[in-house]
Amino acid sequence: MFSKEEAKALRLEFWQKLANRTRRLPGQKGRKKVWIADKTGIKGLDLRFDVGREKIIVALEINIKDEEKRLTLYEKLEAAKSLFENQFGEPMIWDWAYTKDNGREVCRVYVERPGDIYIKETWPEIHRFMIDRMMRLEKAFLDIKDYLKYNPQV
Repeated sequence: MFSKEEAKALRLEFWQKLANRTRRLPGQKGRKKVWIADKTGIKGLDLRFDVGREKIIVALEINIKDEEKRLTLYEKLEAAKSLFENQFGEPMIWDWAYTKDNGREVCRVYVERPGDIYIKETWPEIHRFMIDRMMRLEKAFLDIKDYLKYNPQV
């Protein structure tokens, strides 16, 4: 078991090593890869990494507080499921009522694998998984972004 300070230092090192790995991606020219993350252009829709003691998750998350708006956007995303998953390249987990560790309910479309952020020997494999899946998720999202933004009621 780690002290609070040791755990914090390990998490910080994990994220720094991930950032360093992204510098070697094609087209990055030594710069850290900046994922579109919360700058998706759609309020309340984010691309996320969720890394813990048991699993590693790469997700598209809808975290709009208003449940009706959140579920409406999720239904729209679900309507594009086959296109989205085809572009992503593998089936994903679709959860319209995912409960985060903090108790907040969100909608998530994600992939996961077993993993523990505190086992340094597994970091290279975890980083490869995270980078590969996030690049694929970003590409799949960008293919349907305009459709998700379109609001015929406006």
